[in-house]
Amino acid sequence: MTNLAFITLVILVMAFPGYVLRASYYAGTFTRNVLPKSWTDDIAKAVLYSLPLHTAALIALEYLQHHGLVHTTLTFEIAYRVLVGEYDGRLAEIAGTLYRNKLHVGLYYACVLSAAFALGHVFRWIVWKHKLDVRFPWLLRYRNEWLYTLMGRDIPTPPEYEKAAVYARIEALTRAQAEQEGKMRLYRGVVEGFTTEESGALRDILITNAERGTFIPNDQHGEHTFEWKAVSPGDLMVLKYSELQNLNVTYLLDVPDSPPPAFEIAETAQKQSFPSA
Repeated sequence: MTNLAFITLVILVMAFPGYVLRASYYAGTFTRNVLPKSWTDDIAKAVLYSLPLHTAALIALEYLQHHGLVHTTLTFEIAYRVLVGEYDGRLAEIAGTLYRNKLHVGLYYACVLSAAFALGHVFRWIVWKHKLDVRFPWLLRYRNEWLYTLMGRDIPTPPEYEKAAVYARIEALTRAQAEQEGKMRLYRGVVEGFTTEESGALRDILITNAERGTFIPNDQHGEHTFEWKAVSPGDLMVLKYSELQNLNVTYLLDVPDSPPPAFEIAETAQKQSFPSA
């Protein structure tokens, strides 16, 4: 029973760099909800991600020891026995070897953790910059679908415009009563970002260039004319998703050095409707 508990502890310690790698990769603003609340909730992936790290580290350690740059009495046999819990009466000897090499063990683990943290950030930067999650969705696509819906990340751009940017403009119908009886307030703006609950559910939508739909009385016909008016003052408006009845999304293509306004990707606005939360 003691051996089983010790083996479990060793596996958890060896798997932790895998979780650090994954947490570093998903450290972005829109991808944090992918991680479990406790790293032990997904120990299988932590073990899977840590294996290449330990393999590379052991190869590097063997290389340094072979060339006389590192001197240690640790061997693969000792590491294997510690991992599987097979001591064959050599527990005191193995424990003494680990103690004498505690500095090397500590440096090894610190280097693996540092490498995991750095690799996660570097890989995330490469995937984000080159949109590899869009090119290889079966492997790298983020599980937060709002990242693609509200930010237009997977909307293709013309190949002749390498620096073109895609923006999502939303028209949000709220549950708040407008000035005219029977009408609900309507807002429009360009999505700047969004926030999510711990479960990944959409919580708030942040928009810039916010406009509010208003109904202006028309004395000649006894009707109301609909117009958009800028919401001021303020640079950023926060819309609570649970208070929305309908959300229309239009993707716009901004081409550098082109006259405003931005070009629409399609001849007609590409819109998607979503039910309220």
